[in-house]
Amino acid sequence: MSILQIGAGGVGWVVAHKAAQNNDVLGDITLASRTIAKCEKIIESIKGKNNLKDPSKKLEARFVDADDVASLVALINEVKPDLVINAGPPWVNVTIMEACYQAKVSYLDTSVAVDLCSEGQQVPEAYDPQWAFREKFAEAGITGILGAGFDPGVVSVFAAYAVKHLFDEIDTIDVMDVNAGDHGKKFATNFDPETNMLEIQGDSFYWEEGSWKQVPCHTRMLEFDFPNCGEFKVYSMAHDEVRSMQEFIPAKRIEFWMGFGDRYLNYFNCMKDIGLLSPDPITLQDGTVVEPLKVLKALLPDPTSLAPGYTGKTCIGTWVQGTKDGKARSVFIYNNADHEVAYEDVEHQAIAYTTGVPAITAALQYFNGSWNQAGVFNMEQLDPDMFLETMPKIGLDWHVQELEPGQPKINILK
Repeated sequence: MSILQIGAGGVGWVVAHKAAQNNDVLGDITLASRTIAKCEKIIESIKGKNNLKDPSKKLEARFVDADDVASLVALINEVKPDLVINAGPPWVNVTIMEACYQAKVSYLDTSVAVDLCSEGQQVPEAYDPQWAFREKFAEAGITGILGAGFDPGVVSVFAAYAVKHLFDEIDTIDVMDVNAGDHGKKFATNFDPETNMLEIQGDSFYWEEGSWKQVPCHTRMLEFDFPNCGEFKVYSMAHDEVRSMQEFIPAKRIEFWMGFGDRYLNYFNCMKDIGLLSPDPITLQDGTVVEPLKVLKALLPDPTSLAPGYTGKTCIGTWVQGTKDGKARSVFIYNNADHEVAYEDVEHQAIAYTTGVPAITAALQYFNGSWNQAGVFNMEQLDPDMFLETMPKIGLDWHVQELEPGQPKINILK
């Protein structure tokens, strides 16, 4: 058995560590990136933490251009992996899926292939480029598992678990995400700044009463008491799993909410107002062409550098309301991840940890035969039980909290 991991950023760091901790099942591991030094640094960390469970298995670094299908196919044919894990930025998803199709190898990623704020890439169309591979993967006899992070990913598994075990009918699904940790910086992003800033500046899309609703970012807010983290303001945002949940789980309203502190939003709004969050190229007075968002990315701390000294917890979960046995029911299915625990385990912070652990949990479901059907699948379509049994063994537990039924008080902001 063997895997090929493409991508060596923060999420890739955790995915590689967790793959190494489970290489008795996953087999040989090849890490590939445009910057091979990043792969080598991850390998050094894995060996330094003694996280290679079976030292007899290979752990190697290779160069690959993830924008080049031919380069990807050549590497896949050379490595001959059983599964390609895409831990790179979302805009390489389609290229890697095409390479996997051509090489007839199964595929797994952690987020959707678009930026969610550009015309034609927003939530209603979000998965179209990847869902276009459904028939091709089925005909090739290979598996595609999409969005196997936490959100998207585990929150959808929570929803599938609620459908299977906790509810007869679902009214609303609210995905809730807050980071109550402290990294000591005035402003920083917990994963790739370019991906993060694109994600949170787009209009929010949510599903309600049979149609898509669109509102500007940070104009719908509610307050929620997060277990072990406390009460936070959360804002409606465009997010991958709203689209896939709408496709596969009948509900009257489906919405994603993320917590932001006032200081973070002040920085964000200032940078947006002066154009620093724009991905569009501009020409400087000396003729140099730059993309403001890439300049900002170069100025901000590398997410991996935040890990040492990061304290506090995250709380991410799926708040489901509906009926069971004729009675109203409201539950919050959630995980708390601890930044210090994540650093002790894999030398990274909990945001990347909560994406990397589920990716390897999903990979293990593929290898044990639970999730290896031919075709392309979102997490809501797959049996949640074995996944949720495995995930705590890999590093993330989960809990079900009963809440008082009643729709949230949503504040409309200008």
